[in-house]
Amino acid sequence: MKTKDLKSNNPKRKKAASDDFTDLEKGFLIQLSLAAVLFSVISVIANIVMGFSLSLILVTVLSTLIFAIYYYLIKKDIWFGYVKWLFIATVLIIINLIWFYNYGSHGPWFYLIVLLYSYLIFMMKGRQLLVVSILLIVDVVVLFLFEYNFPGRLGDYPDAQARIIDIYTAIILYGAVAFILMTLAKHRYLTAYQKAKESDRLKSSFLANMSHEIRTPLNAIVGFSNLLAEDVDEEEKQQYIDIINQSNTSLLRLIDDVLDVSLIEADQLKIKSAEFCVNNLIDNLEKTYNKVLSEKAKTDVKIEVKIPPEKIFITSDMSRINQVMVNLLDNAIKFTHNGYISFGFSREGDILHFFVADSGIGIKREYQEALFERFFKVEENKDKLYRGTGIGLYLCKKIVGIFGGRIWFESDFGKGSVFHFTLPATGMRVEAEVVTKKEDIELPAFNFPGATILIVEDDKSSLIYLSRMLAHMGLHILEAVNGNEALEIFKANPEVDLVLLDIRLPDKSGFEVIKEMKEINDKIPVIAQTAFALVGDEKKCYEAGFDDYIAKPIPKNILLEKLSFFLGKSS
Repeated sequence: MKTKDLKSNNPKRKKAASDDFTDLEKGFLIQLSLAAVLFSVISVIANIVMGFSLSLILVTVLSTLIFAIYYYLIKKDIWFGYVKWLFIATVLIIINLIWFYNYGSHGPWFYLIVLLYSYLIFMMKGRQLLVVSILLIVDVVVLFLFEYNFPGRLGDYPDAQARIIDIYTAIILYGAVAFILMTLAKHRYLTAYQKAKESDRLKSSFLANMSHEIRTPLNAIVGFSNLLAEDVDEEEKQQYIDIINQSNTSLLRLIDDVLDVSLIEADQLKIKSAEFCVNNLIDNLEKTYNKVLSEKAKTDVKIEVKIPPEKIFITSDMSRINQVMVNLLDNAIKFTHNGYISFGFSREGDILHFFVADSGIGIKREYQEALFERFFKVEENKDKLYRGTGIGLYLCKKIVGIFGGRIWFESDFGKGSVFHFTLPATGMRVEAEVVTKKEDIELPAFNFPGATILIVEDDKSSLIYLSRMLAHMGLHILEAVNGNEALEIFKANPEVDLVLLDIRLPDKSGFEVIKEMKEINDKIPVIAQTAFALVGDEKKCYEAGFDDYIAKPIPKNILLEKLSFFLGKSS
């Protein structure tokens, strides 16, 4: 019962349902307004031919103009909420005018009432439908009482033939409207049904793929971790460690992609802009994927890079652009067994045009339209399984869209594919490239002699990992496994230079701990090291008083860079 209540009270779920129903209403109103215009014109002609009163002819002419205006407003999505109610009110008024000028119950107005109510059932729900139903019943009762008490006031047809022609004409016209209404309902039902079936199939396929994609790197991590416990030589040991690291990276990327999909669905994926060199981004990808090709033993595939000769700097989110390129390059490598993979970018005014081309298997025409859909994965050849979850290209499209760019592709089945995407070159800066000799590059060797840090971590394996990682950096390391112990050590050791503080602790949260630490000494930097890595978590940490933030799993190079910044000691 709780789950049901939570779902029904979810504002985003309610908004999505409301948007779907509004789209349904618009679809019906556009078609019915157009039909109303057409049938009003036919009614004008029929009334003139049958010699009905000028008042009745004017009513049908006026209704033609009104429904034409409604059609235009709905088609252009102008004041839809008001137009919907005006449409209903207009139809009700016209029905009453037709009742009055078309001889009351002797005429075809009853068919209009039934047709209007059928329409209202599709167009309204809940309290709205109840209120309008009551109004419609009241209206019919009033008309009945008037005609019952004054049976001669509404007149009658000139002759029996005129009545027969009018009734049967009305049956044809109103039957056509009913046909349109039912056809629209049937079409939308079948479309929604097919979409739901396809979505269910894709989700089932996605879960199966996810199981495979998670178990594959886990198998390597668990298996080779067990082998490390055996008596192996240094060469084998390093090989096992490399495999474990590669599997860790694959698993983390998979988790990040799934989380990004959930953030995109919730409209919460954020862009963090900073200036960076696009050439360097492409250079790093070239080094990475040359190594990937070597590890996969794809010696028949060559990488080609095409970039401008000058250095291009832009202010954007480098990690997200890199994410798009990585997904495209992973696909290129996955589906290319010989030939080439070419990638890079070019400058086109204030736009950067990125591309990834390959001489791989290509994409059949029947699959191309759905290629960017969520969970879609081409799996035609059952003898050849290509790994993947079906969310990579979906993520690419959504991320590029958030930047305000465009993504597309060309593919010739059996010959290869070219994926393109464009991004605005915000804050673009161009520099002539300066060639630096490799021997002149000096990488920093991190060392912090005499510095004291306090690591607060309740997970034993994480604590060992952090301690071992920093063991050879000249640091004096203090350890605490809960909040109270951390505060005691912090008070007793004023020489602490920095704190690595976990958020989820067994006795109190890291947010409570940092508040007390800052009251004791607000000069000592405190870095949040946490598994809370969703959107908003980093901001929450900064708002709580943390000086910096790092998400688990913690990369060694990033942690050392942060320590170097706060401790100011690297040699």
